[in-house]
Amino acid sequence: MKKILLTAVALVFCMAGSASALMFSDTKTLDVILAEGPIAGLLISDSISYTHATPADFEVPWDIVNSASLTISGYWIAGNDDIVKVEGVAVGTLTPGGSKGWSWGNWSFTYTDTPSVSSFDIASTFSSWSTGADLGVTLTANGSFGDGKLHISTSTFDLDYDNQAAPVPEPSTMLLFGAGALGLFGYSRKRSHKKA
Repeated sequence: MKKILLTAVALVFCMAGSASALMFSDTKTLDVILAEGPIAGLLISDSISYTHATPADFEVPWDIVNSASLTISGYWIAGNDDIVKVEGVAVGTLTPGGSKGWSWGNWSFTYTDTPSVSSFDIASTFSSWSTGADLGVTLTANGSFGDGKLHISTSTFDLDYDNQAAPVPEPSTMLLFGAGALGLFGYSRKRSHKKA
């Protein structure tokens, strides 16, 4: 019985764990129409700011960012001039395209819903990050006179990171700790024999 206990204790101290990447995703349904162009842009606000949540245990430099992306989908995006900023830094422009609505063809009505999807690599944004801080995103609609409006439907933030665990003691420390545990075990055994 005592050998089993000693073996079990030794196995606990010899176990090794491997860290695996953690995935986090936050999707916002925006459903916002922004005005584009010099005339419509003066009458209606032509930008939107919003935030994405980040993991509660995420903090750089302690955590390692493997990849981070922001994906925005929308409709009626014209030109290559609608700017996306993450934490105040421009990361790119929205991809033109996207349509939805009814059309007539072949003697029937057809509803099309094909959004334009724009993806941005934002891993460099996380050179430093505080625990619990939200990710700020600003989208500015620019355009020429004929553009009119664009519809932003969703925004998805994906994060793949390694959450670093407490440092693993080096082998000599584990050996010293094991010797101490073995000494305590021997002392308690010797003490129990003296009482009997």
